[in-house]
Amino acid sequence: MTFKLKLASVVSAAATMVAATAATADVLFWSTQAKPAEEAQAMRDQVLSGFDGVDFQSNDNGPWMTRLNAELAAGSGSIGVLGSLHGNFAAMQADDLVDLDGMGIMSASGTYNELAKLGTGSMQYMPWMQASYIMAASKKALQYLPEGADVDALTYDQLIAWAGNIKEATGEAKFGFPAGPKV
Repeated sequence: MTFKLKLASVVSAAATMVAATAATADVLFWSTQAKPAEEAQAMRDQVLSGFDGVDFQSNDNGPWMTRLNAELAAGSGSIGVLGSLHGNFAAMQADDLVDLDGMGIMSASGTYNELAKLGTGSMQYMPWMQASYIMAASKKALQYLPEGADVDALTYDQLIAWAGNIKEATGEAKFGFPAGPKV
Protein backbone atom coordinates (compact mmCIF):
# COMPACT_ATOMS: atom_id res chain seq x y z
CA MET A 1 0.00 0.00 0.00
CA THR A 2 1.41 3.38 -0.98
CA PHE A 3 1.75 5.87 1.84
CA LYS A 4 -0.27 9.03 1.19
CA LEU A 5 -0.23 12.10 3.37
CA LYS A 6 -3.67 13.25 4.26
CA LEU A 7 -3.47 16.95 3.75
CA ALA A 8 -6.01 19.25 5.29
CA SER A 9 -5.94 22.63 6.77
CA VAL A 10 -9.35 22.92 8.35
CA VAL A 11 -10.70 21.33 11.48
CA SER A 12 -13.49 19.46 9.67
CA ALA A 13 -10.87 17.60 7.68
CA ALA A 14 -8.97 16.79 10.86
CA ALA A 15 -12.17 15.42 12.33
CA THR A 16 -12.74 13.25 9.27
CA MET A 17 -9.25 11.83 9.55
CA VAL A 18 -9.50 11.25 13.28
CA ALA A 19 -12.76 9.39 12.77
CA ALA A 20 -11.09 7.20 10.17
CA THR A 21 -8.13 6.45 12.44
CA ALA A 22 -8.04 3.81 15.16
CA ALA A 23 -9.10 5.28 18.51
CA THR A 24 -5.73 4.60 20.09
CA ALA A 25 -3.64 6.15 17.32
CA ASP A 26 -2.77 9.83 17.28
CA VAL A 27 -2.98 11.91 14.15
CA LEU A 28 -0.06 14.27 13.85
CA PHE A 29 -1.16 17.69 12.61
CA TRP A 30 2.20 18.98 11.33
CA SER A 31 2.12 22.73 10.69
CA THR A 32 4.22 25.77 9.92
CA GLN A 33 1.42 27.97 11.25
CA ALA A 34 0.34 28.86 14.80
CA LYS A 35 4.00 28.52 15.69
CA PRO A 36 4.55 30.85 18.64
CA ALA A 37 3.96 28.88 21.84
CA GLU A 38 0.83 30.87 22.73
CA GLU A 39 -0.72 30.33 19.30
CA ALA A 40 0.13 26.62 19.26
CA GLN A 41 -1.47 26.18 22.69
CA ALA A 42 -4.58 28.09 21.57
CA MET A 43 -4.77 25.80 18.53
CA ARG A 44 -4.70 22.77 20.82
CA ASP A 45 -6.99 24.16 23.53
CA GLN A 46 -9.54 26.04 21.45
CA VAL A 47 -9.57 24.94 17.82
CA LEU A 48 -8.82 21.24 18.25
CA SER A 49 -10.12 20.70 21.79
CA GLY A 50 -13.01 18.49 20.71
CA PHE A 51 -10.90 16.20 18.55
CA ASP A 52 -9.33 13.44 20.61
CA GLY A 53 -6.22 11.92 19.15
CA VAL A 54 -4.98 15.01 17.27
CA ASP A 55 -1.43 16.00 18.16
CA PHE A 56 -0.85 19.54 16.83
CA GLN A 57 2.84 20.35 16.36
CA SER A 58 4.24 23.39 14.61
CA ASN A 59 7.73 24.05 13.37
CA ASP A 60 9.80 26.32 11.12
CA ASN A 61 9.62 25.71 7.35
CA GLY A 62 12.97 23.88 7.15
CA PRO A 63 12.31 21.20 9.79
CA TRP A 64 8.69 20.95 8.64
CA MET A 65 9.72 20.13 5.08
CA THR A 66 12.62 17.89 6.16
CA ARG A 67 10.36 15.62 8.21
CA LEU A 68 7.69 15.61 5.54
CA ASN A 69 10.18 14.63 2.84
CA ALA A 70 11.71 11.96 5.09
CA GLU A 71 8.30 10.36 5.69
CA LEU A 72 7.49 10.49 1.99
CA ALA A 73 10.84 8.91 1.08
CA ALA A 74 10.38 6.19 3.70
CA GLY A 75 6.86 5.45 2.49
CA SER A 76 5.53 5.63 6.04
CA GLY A 77 5.26 8.04 8.89
CA SER A 78 3.01 9.61 11.45
CA ILE A 79 1.98 12.86 9.76
CA GLY A 80 -1.75 12.77 9.12
CA VAL A 81 -2.65 16.42 8.52
CA LEU A 82 -0.51 19.20 7.08
CA GLY A 83 -0.86 22.90 7.76
CA SER A 84 1.20 25.45 5.89
CA LEU A 85 1.09 28.24 3.35
CA HIS A 86 0.66 27.88 -0.40
CA GLY A 87 4.38 28.13 -1.16
CA ASN A 88 5.15 24.95 0.76
CA PHE A 89 2.34 23.01 -0.88
CA ALA A 90 3.26 24.30 -4.34
CA ALA A 91 6.74 22.79 -3.85
CA MET A 92 5.22 19.34 -3.27
CA GLN A 93 4.08 16.72 -5.76
CA ALA A 94 0.29 16.60 -5.99
CA ASP A 95 0.38 12.77 -5.94
CA ASP A 96 1.88 12.94 -2.43
CA LEU A 97 -1.38 14.43 -1.23
CA VAL A 98 -4.86 13.03 -0.83
CA ASP A 99 -7.50 14.47 -3.16
CA LEU A 100 -9.77 16.54 -0.93
CA ASP A 101 -12.73 16.85 -3.29
CA GLY A 102 -14.57 13.88 -1.81
CA MET A 103 -14.02 14.78 1.85
CA GLY A 104 -16.97 17.15 2.16
CA ILE A 105 -14.78 20.08 3.12
CA MET A 106 -16.05 23.58 2.51
CA SER A 107 -13.67 25.18 0.04
CA ALA A 108 -12.40 28.68 -0.42
CA SER A 109 -13.50 30.80 -3.33
CA GLY A 110 -12.07 32.06 -6.59
CA THR A 111 -8.32 32.31 -6.96
CA TYR A 112 -7.64 30.38 -3.76
CA ASN A 113 -9.49 27.35 -5.12
CA GLU A 114 -7.40 27.38 -8.27
CA LEU A 115 -4.15 27.72 -6.31
CA ALA A 116 -5.16 24.85 -4.04
CA LYS A 117 -5.51 22.51 -7.01
CA LEU A 118 -1.73 22.68 -7.62
CA GLY A 119 -2.24 22.30 -11.35
CA THR A 120 -4.54 19.29 -11.01
CA GLY A 121 -8.31 19.10 -11.43
CA SER A 122 -9.07 18.71 -7.73
CA MET A 123 -8.37 20.32 -4.37
CA GLN A 124 -4.97 19.24 -3.05
CA TYR A 125 -5.00 21.44 0.04
CA MET A 126 -7.48 23.67 1.81
CA PRO A 127 -6.56 27.35 1.97
CA TRP A 128 -6.80 28.30 5.64
CA MET A 129 -4.46 31.18 6.41
CA GLN A 130 -3.06 33.99 4.39
CA ALA A 131 -0.77 36.82 5.17
CA SER A 132 -2.55 40.11 5.55
CA TYR A 133 -1.31 43.41 6.76
CA ILE A 134 -2.76 46.34 8.62
CA MET A 135 -1.09 49.63 7.94
CA ALA A 136 -1.05 52.75 10.07
CA ALA A 137 0.18 56.11 8.85
CA SER A 138 0.46 59.55 10.33
CA LYS A 139 -2.01 62.05 8.93
CA LYS A 140 1.04 64.22 8.23
CA ALA A 141 2.15 61.63 5.65
CA LEU A 142 -1.04 61.90 3.60
CA GLN A 143 0.24 65.00 1.82
CA TYR A 144 2.91 62.81 0.16
CA LEU A 145 0.50 60.30 -1.39
CA PRO A 146 1.05 59.90 -5.13
CA GLU A 147 -1.45 61.77 -7.25
CA GLY A 148 -4.69 59.82 -7.66
CA ALA A 149 -3.85 57.30 -4.92
CA ASP A 150 -6.61 56.23 -2.52
CA VAL A 151 -5.16 55.61 0.94
CA ASP A 152 -7.79 52.87 1.47
CA ALA A 153 -6.92 51.03 -1.76
CA LEU A 154 -3.21 51.45 -2.41
CA THR A 155 -1.37 49.36 -4.93
CA TYR A 156 2.16 48.21 -4.09
CA ASP A 157 3.50 50.63 -6.69
CA GLN A 158 1.64 53.49 -5.02
CA LEU A 159 2.95 52.44 -1.61
CA ILE A 160 6.52 52.42 -2.91
CA ALA A 161 6.00 55.82 -4.55
CA TRP A 162 4.50 57.18 -1.33
CA ALA A 163 7.49 56.03 0.70
CA GLY A 164 9.80 57.57 -1.92
CA ASN A 165 7.89 60.85 -1.84
CA ILE A 166 8.23 61.02 1.94
CA LYS A 167 11.96 60.35 1.83
CA GLU A 168 12.50 62.90 -0.91
CA ALA A 169 10.50 65.59 0.89
CA THR A 170 11.81 64.98 4.42
CA GLY A 171 15.24 63.55 3.75
CA GLU A 172 14.42 60.59 5.99
CA ALA A 173 13.16 57.07 5.34
CA LYS A 174 9.89 56.91 7.27
CA PHE A 175 8.43 53.67 5.97
CA GLY A 176 9.11 50.28 7.51
CA PHE A 177 7.69 46.96 8.60
CA PRO A 178 7.57 45.76 12.20
CA ALA A 179 9.82 42.83 12.91
CA GLY A 180 9.31 39.87 15.23
CA PRO A 181 11.74 38.41 17.74
CA LYS A 182 13.71 36.38 15.15
CA VAL A 183 14.57 39.32 12.89
